[in-house]
Amino acid sequence: MKNLDQVRILSEWNLALSYGSAGAAATFIGNLLGYSVLVMYGKEPLRKAVCTRNLKSFGLWSFGMTEGGCGSDLLKTATTAREVAGGYKITGEKNFITNAAVSKDLSVFANVVDSSGRSLGISCFYVPGDAPGLRRGDSMDKIGWRDSITGTLLLDDVFVPEEHLLGKLGDGLKILTHCLNRSKTLLAAMGVGLCERAIDLVIERLSMTNRYEKPLITQPAIRHLLARMHTERDAAWMLTCLAASTWDSGNFAVKEASMAKLFSGRTAVSVTSQALELFGARGLFNDYEVSRLWRDAKAIEIVEGPSLVQELLIAKQVIPNPKKQGVTTEDPFKLTEDHKQKAA
Repeated sequence: MKNLDQVRILSEWNLALSYGSAGAAATFIGNLLGYSVLVMYGKEPLRKAVCTRNLKSFGLWSFGMTEGGCGSDLLKTATTAREVAGGYKITGEKNFITNAAVSKDLSVFANVVDSSGRSLGISCFYVPGDAPGLRRGDSMDKIGWRDSITGTLLLDDVFVPEEHLLGKLGDGLKILTHCLNRSKTLLAAMGVGLCERAIDLVIERLSMTNRYEKPLITQPAIRHLLARMHTERDAAWMLTCLAASTWDSGNFAVKEASMAKLFSGRTAVSVTSQALELFGARGLFNDYEVSRLWRDAKAIEIVEGPSLVQELLIAKQVIPNPKKQGVTTEDPFKLTEDHKQKAA
């Protein structure tokens, strides 16, 4: 597949997956995050060996980034990769990892330290799923994405050879930024898929429900609400496409991906919440699909940086840092006499 429109196509796939199951879409994103690091940053012999094996025998990937003590703040990671003869020994614990209990291959981030304990920078490594010293914790019970497995990875002196280093030493933050902005775009597409499914369920439900001898779908208030839901859904998709095209053009899409995830997540929560209300008492029960959609939508606002984090990332991109200036009595926003004369 050519790089052009790659994330746009992936976004369309994830939208379709999310329409049926957000958990399946989350599994897809976690898998993509894991193996794409190898594809983009791995050395050719390693890429060829692992990808050939994966083609012969399917297996899921995990993306070992987050930790319980620092979330997705990679600079504070406690996982270390100690330099030893021929490679590195990785020790640490990764939490909230998609596919953790079943992944056959992993991309793991760690702080590389030399024999004296001096940090050499955050880096990323390929770790086989059957590596000695790697253990899997219990799977977690989530409010949403319940058909996707999330758990803990425990690494105790897991040895990886030098050729398993992905990218250059200290490239971890660059790799993370590159990959996360793509996955945030796919999360935005997930939100759009959930909106579409919620709207379709509402239309089907209200078309079957009569009030005053007419289907509820014919009521003006209901039609106005559905019009707003469609508008918000399309706006979320447009931001998703913008982020996808920016990433595909060779940029990291920091602002665009954060905007897409922020807006799409909020829109999905809003649309599915309104759908719950339109289902009446049925919206209170877990055995109705519409309640699952709301739980799945809320998860989008939380993973890979909650809404507040996305707003901070956007602000750094769009608001310039204030420069220190001397105290002045002049008002820089007041029209000068020259401006007044031209205006007259």
